[in-house]
Amino acid sequence: MKIAVKDASVLFDLLEAGLLGSWFKLGIETHIPDLVLAAVQKPQQRPVVEGFVSAGLLKVATIENGDVQQLATLAKLSQELKVSIPDASAVHLAETLNEAFLLTCDGTFRQGAERRGLEVRGLLWVLDLLVWHDVLSCADAITALAAVLAANSRQPLHECQRRQESWADGRKIKPREPVPALSIRSS
Repeated sequence: MKIAVKDASVLFDLLEAGLLGSWFKLGIETHIPDLVLAAVQKPQQRPVVEGFVSAGLLKVATIENGDVQQLATLAKLSQELKVSIPDASAVHLAETLNEAFLLTCDGTFRQGAERRGLEVRGLLWVLDLLVWHDVLSCADAITALAAVLAANSRQPLHECQRRQESWADGRKIKPREPVPALSIRSS
């Protein structure tokens, strides 16, 4: 089974769209580094994320305080990829987990992670997956994407428009799936 590692951008976009719970219905093992968890600062979002952590659906990898070698690795990776240390920690975590892929909404970050050999997907792939597996209706996907775009997400506008048009016609877009057959969890 593939494992998803989320960076801050995808986590924030799913929270903004109210779709974090829908994501977990896909049954994909999901991890975030503690540095990404610490980036969740909005008072209304923090309890939502902590609820999924408490339920064991969102696994948090901890960087040990004082682990100078690991912090140096993250600092070097941050400079190489030109991203924050929390986002660098997501790449590091994805590289250390067996068969993990990275979820990010940052195009530059995506390219750097792919150069390092990671499989990378974004929010539009998540929406495609949710719609494809009937976890989310086409109408709800349009609403969710509008919420994400209104929150100043960095989604490719052409791809967003393509999805909005397809979903408005009730047509699903088949996602490229890095995971084997999913066992969708009911509500």
